[in-house]
Amino acid sequence: MADPIRKLNEDGVSAFEQHLHYLREGEALDTPLHLLTDARYSLAVEDAPEVERRDFPTRYDMGVYLSEVLKQADIQPLLGDRGFWSWLALYWFDVLCPPSSNGTRKPSQIYNYVLSTNYNHRPRHAVRTTWFLVDSYGEIARFLLSKKPSERGELIEQLAARQYLFSCRGVMEAASSIYSDPDRKTFKKGSTSSKRKGNIRRYLNYLQQLDLTYDLYSLSGEEILGMLPKEYEHFLRPTGGDDTLVEK
Repeated sequence: MADPIRKLNEDGVSAFEQHLHYLREGEALDTPLHLLTDARYSLAVEDAPEVERRDFPTRYDMGVYLSEVLKQADIQPLLGDRGFWSWLALYWFDVLCPPSSNGTRKPSQIYNYVLSTNYNHRPRHAVRTTWFLVDSYGEIARFLLSKKPSERGELIEQLAARQYLFSCRGVMEAASSIYSDPDRKTFKKGSTSSKRKGNIRRYLNYLQQLDLTYDLYSLSGEEILGMLPKEYEHFLRPTGGDDTLVEK
């Protein structure tokens, strides 16, 4: 059954935040789904498309679905709307924060579900960032979103901490070339390991050095790959164990 997207008002956002706080304190509570439709807590969205409650194997699948749905809407006025994105997180809360066998839930930080007023935390929102990455980059972003919707992962955490890089297509293209495993439809082993040269942290640190000299926003993925030191060569080998380096 499909439901038109709405958005939480201030009271609805506050009620959702309070619910998350109680869950983080260890209380077992029913999800307040009434906030989604109760006029005291939510508002209609003009010409809103409909969404369905469904399971998503990965965050990427969620992003693909939502990207297609939101193509039917004028999304521009809603990009920074706390109530809109928080409504969607509450709507899919069972997917984002499934209950354990004893009925309790262990939500992560509140700003993962309620869009924060702190711009440094906004890239952490589970639904908005998932939609943004798929809508902006499509298949390129799959390696960042290959985990279950309830799991975040180190790769996306590292990039979210440097949100400017999200907007640099060349940075994302190069990262996908380095760390994406197309056969497994996830990231390559060792991508987040601090013991491996060329890991994601070292890549991001290297980009910060490049940013002192180059406009990262204007660089293509190929140009960034061509600037990388040799430590990235083992990640750039074709999957399957071939020792031949890809051309850069």
